[in-house]
Amino acid sequence: MLAHLARLKHKMIEENLDGLVAATTENVHYLTGISSVSLHLHPYFGQCYAVITQDTPARVAFVSSTGEIDQVLDASVDIAEAINFGPFYRERHTEDALHANEQRLYNLTNNPAQPTGGAALAAALKTLGLAGKRVGLDENGMRIGVQCALNQALGSTHFVPASSTFAWVRRVKTEEEIRRIARAAQITERAILASVSIAQAGVTERELYLEFNRSIASQGARPEFTMIRFGRNGVGGQVRSDRTRLNRGDTIWFDVGCTYEGYWSDLARTFSFGEPSPRIRELYRAMVAGEREGIDRTRPGITGADVFQLTVRAVRDNGEPRYRRHHVGHCIGAEAYEHPILNEASDIVIEAGMVINIETPYYEFGVGAVHVENPFVVSESGPNRLLTSGSPPELVVL
Repeated sequence: MLAHLARLKHKMIEENLDGLVAATTENVHYLTGISSVSLHLHPYFGQCYAVITQDTPARVAFVSSTGEIDQVLDASVDIAEAINFGPFYRERHTEDALHANEQRLYNLTNNPAQPTGGAALAAALKTLGLAGKRVGLDENGMRIGVQCALNQALGSTHFVPASSTFAWVRRVKTEEEIRRIARAAQITERAILASVSIAQAGVTERELYLEFNRSIASQGARPEFTMIRFGRNGVGGQVRSDRTRLNRGDTIWFDVGCTYEGYWSDLARTFSFGEPSPRIRELYRAMVAGEREGIDRTRPGITGADVFQLTVRAVRDNGEPRYRRHHVGHCIGAEAYEHPILNEASDIVIEAGMVINIETPYYEFGVGAVHVENPFVVSESGPNRLLTSGSPPELVVL
């Protein structure tokens, strides 16, 4: 199970929510295990919802277009109700017996369809006994006009914004979520090594980019962002990898990530092709020292701002006294960037079970970039659990 049901129920009681509607890709997946095709392919008008009640949060109603109601077969939980909307045709012209999944899909396809997503969501709320109750709506994923349709169909129901409710619940990860994040990170590490394995004089950034993406896909994940730059190009890391060729003394900068079963990785590594300059070695030692301090000293009860300050201070104390950053990391999970973002203004309290990506990037004109980044699980007590092999303590020279 992905969802932290005890935490979810606690938050619903605290906020006096009788029901909760998930509407974003991430929150629908969190409650059902279904990665909605509609929300992914049609981000501006696609609709898919998961609805739960405070009394029985494990009992999920799933709302989808008829064309994508087959995704019920992907659910990692028992779908108590599946309500479809709009026309779609799956033909049957034989009396031959259907397999169990075929029969289930046949029944779902031939349910009387609601005319619109809003009507189907209203029907789901009625089915779960939430008409006239207090219901949280995942406002970040609600399409224009849907809440108006709900108000018309369920006039006595009190709807309140609840995207922040989902965000709070999802901060602390279940073991299954941690497994997926760790797997995504390990896949990414292997893809970085696969890319480095083809590094030789004259190879291009683009060739390493393609090798990285090939390795990610071959391991069953999906590349999401692949930023690989050589030498001085690293100062503009968001610029696409190009035909720049690798030369002796260049750094190879990676800031890369993928998704695996709905969960993200975000890793950074720096290598040197041949002997680096003293400046690069100095910077690398400082960045690793800051990252290590952040991993070692993050504890439940401190704030995101505290982690920011101790990390930046460690970089400054270990070789780069001018170091500046707008943040030194973020939580990670079903989204690449989850709160808290580790900046000097973050008052969010760190909790055990959060997965945090700690990073210390540095960019300098005429030099390039030096960057390390890794995810770890915050422990209740004792050392935090790193989900990768970690940043090498000394710069790796190829």
